[in-house]
Amino acid sequence: MSERPTRVVVVQFPHWSSYAAARGCSARSAFESIVRAVVVHVPLVEVTAPGILVFATRGPSRYMGGDEPLAAALRNAIDRQLVVDSGGAPDVASSTHARYGIGIADGRLAAAIAVRHSLLTGGPFVVPVGASRTFLSDTPVQALVECVDVIGAVGAGVPGADDVASYRDVVSLLQRLGLYHFGAVASLSESDLIGRLGAFGRDVFRLAHGWDRHPPLVAPAPPDRVCVQRFDAPVESRDAVLATVDRLAIGLVEHLSAHGLAVVRLHAVIESDHGERSERMWYRADGLSAQAIVESVRWQLDAWIQHEAPTSGVVGVRLAPEQVVSDAGRQSSLWGGVRDGDRHAQRAIRRVTEVHGAESVTIPTWRGGRDPARWFEFVRSDAVDVERRLAHDTTMPMSWRGSLPSPAPSLVFDTVDHAPAAVEIIVCDANDRPLSVTSRHAMSGEPASVRIGATVHDVVAWAGPWPVEERWWDPRRARRAVRLQLLVRERNSTVTRAIIAVLEHHTWRLAAWYA
Repeated sequence: MSERPTRVVVVQFPHWSSYAAARGCSARSAFESIVRAVVVHVPLVEVTAPGILVFATRGPSRYMGGDEPLAAALRNAIDRQLVVDSGGAPDVASSTHARYGIGIADGRLAAAIAVRHSLLTGGPFVVPVGASRTFLSDTPVQALVECVDVIGAVGAGVPGADDVASYRDVVSLLQRLGLYHFGAVASLSESDLIGRLGAFGRDVFRLAHGWDRHPPLVAPAPPDRVCVQRFDAPVESRDAVLATVDRLAIGLVEHLSAHGLAVVRLHAVIESDHGERSERMWYRADGLSAQAIVESVRWQLDAWIQHEAPTSGVVGVRLAPEQVVSDAGRQSSLWGGVRDGDRHAQRAIRRVTEVHGAESVTIPTWRGGRDPARWFEFVRSDAVDVERRLAHDTTMPMSWRGSLPSPAPSLVFDTVDHAPAAVEIIVCDANDRPLSVTSRHAMSGEPASVRIGATVHDVVAWAGPWPVEERWWDPRRARRAVRLQLLVRERNSTVTRAIIAVLEHHTWRLAAWYA
């Protein structure tokens, strides 16, 4: 089997959500400055997710004089932008959360693994042309799980293929078959892998050879596949533009579906009356649904308005599928997955937003943080791909270093994020003296009682203290606090409850109740 691989660049920030939250920004809005810094050198990039950029090297490498000069230019541009975003504080820009890697190789998987080497070495990692299969030969197949954000779903059309658990199942099966490295996988024939693993086998075979999951020409293009909307007058309303995109996306997806196809790579263009343009490439290995297209263009439009501030209204929108694949459909799971109630909820959200606007419905999304009150935030319904979330349960994509251990409390109090105001309490030691904590996080004694209002609770068990030191580089937003998890029982009662107490500015507060 002979195929010319696609040369790919992957730029990845493994802890971007943590870095953005430490700056007090959402992951998407914070990442736009990095995207703009890269776009100076590469006009069209794929923003796979906040913290991940992917693009082909063919044009940029020729212009820069090779892959190594391209990687060096990207690194310099990103480093400068990180310093600017951190307010000129180099220590923040070089913090652990701001670490990133640049990998260049044939195919997404090899480039994603090159990023891992880049993170270890501290500089860009370039795999020579044609050497990706050799480079992958000693790589454990466990990399399928670790590189899921870059390579996308292995085995589109397979129940739960986007779930990381499915990756682990495939890796476990490969290891039980004695295929511990990609070199062993590449030594087998594609027909044998497909016969044993089905759609997974086809994709794993391609990835092990340093190719992308989808061949360059995976399906013939249907007629009239480009959707274009020209407005008679410049449109100033963001919601009106997104409503048009929604209509175009639904028509495009239905048109492709009628030809048995699904779009995996989409080129979106927004043009203003003064000739200003916003272009971006969007990719999803398992296919872009109509809702996913709208969400992607909304992200693109918001970034364009925020950072470039077009001087006139929008006069044109263009959605052009750059790569389509045969739509194998989705096999519903026997248990779990999307249920009828989930579909009814999606339709209800759509009807409400059509009448009252997207801001009338808010949906919780994982934000991250060390306090339970900051773990989630409510965003507009058009900012979330509800269909994808229901199918793959991506509510909490990662744990936050330094956060309280699970389970999460049932009732959270805080003074920010529109949560109920925290209640001041007094935590005392065995001598009934208020408990204090030194700057080295040493307590003056063990907690023995807690006074909440006029009620005194005895401490049955406790854990901590869990310190918090955030944004030390910004005097206005710096925070130092200590948290305790306490199991308390009201005096003259047998009922126990678990609480979280926070000491901040020499005052104890009730931060949360556990059910």
